[in-house]
Amino acid sequence: MNITSVNFRGIENMYKNNKVQAKPVNNKIVDSVEISELGKQLNKLNTNKEDVNIDKINEIKTKIENGTYKVDSKDLAKKIIESMRGDK
Repeated sequence: MNITSVNFRGIENMYKNNKVQAKPVNNKIVDSVEISELGKQLNKLNTNKEDVNIDKINEIKTKIENGTYKVDSKDLAKKIIESMRGDK
């Protein structure tokens, strides 16, 4: 395989065009980060630990590792339908 004939110029230009310069503030360069709405929602779900049953999670993890975890397809289907309807 000859990689010298591959044209990387397009990829290089893509990075150059998307490059954003940091703006100096009080003679210091400051970076900033913006979190998307989806990221904020996922963070709320992650920090809401009152609904988490650690013992149940560890039990399921152990069953998965041992290859003994079984899913009742009818129960799963019911839960999916309930979730889609907004039932809890």
